[in-house]
Amino acid sequence: MSSLSFGIFSIKTSQLLLVICLLAALAIALIVSRRKNIKIIDTSLQIILLSMVVARIVFVATWFEHYWKAPLSILDIRDGGFNVAAGIAAGCALVAWRSWKQPILRTPLAVGTLTFLLAWGIAVPSADSIAGEVALPAVTLTTFDGKLTTFEKLAHGKPLVVNLWASWCPPCRREMPLLVEAQKKNKGIAFVFVNEDSDRDEGLLFANQMNLPTGSIVADYDFGLMRMFGARVLPTTLYYSKNGELVATHVGGLSEATLASGLSKIK
Repeated sequence: MSSLSFGIFSIKTSQLLLVICLLAALAIALIVSRRKNIKIIDTSLQIILLSMVVARIVFVATWFEHYWKAPLSILDIRDGGFNVAAGIAAGCALVAWRSWKQPILRTPLAVGTLTFLLAWGIAVPSADSIAGEVALPAVTLTTFDGKLTTFEKLAHGKPLVVNLWASWCPPCRREMPLLVEAQKKNKGIAFVFVNEDSDRDEGLLFANQMNLPTGSIVADYDFGLMRMFGARVLPTTLYYSKNGELVATHVGGLSEATLASGLSKIK
């Protein structure tokens, strides 16, 4: 599974693993601090908050050219734009500083940080196996112009972006202009749009409104491809290398910056 859904809420598998690692680290730090009668909850929350803020700032700074035209979009963290490595580095730096300034916190902070780093080190390679299929599925597809094909043929030996969408999905409709524009600008990358509408005419109507080539749209009326990709939420975007290997996944709506970040991983 690339994502998990809870009613109207969804979370990417890797994001869920990150939350679990943080909770495990916090729990261990609290256990150690209580044994020593040390209050550490405020410091722990400050470390987590700083890590999130730095992770967002670094991501925005990296892709600022895609944010500056709409500055308020920087505050919209629903696009999932975070630099996890920068966030972890900032958190470790604050742990070191607080341990130096307040030696009494040194042991619980060190134990909590070590727990997180070990858990995250295990979780990162586990994320792909939990997500399921990592190779481009070798299945027969039907495009909106009535032709039988495969993902391999549609890729034409190029890196491939697979976007799962439906015309009734608001985030899908919001991000589609970005994908259409990216398809025009990135000739070295192939794009395939997997339509999840139960009625082909509804999907075709929206595709025509977006000037989306029917030859790059494939139908998935029984949600078989959605299950194969391990997707539980629309939209979901998958990035494959030219060798057909899954490089990255984005669950939920894309922003211009998160799309650019994803494309950079397969160029």
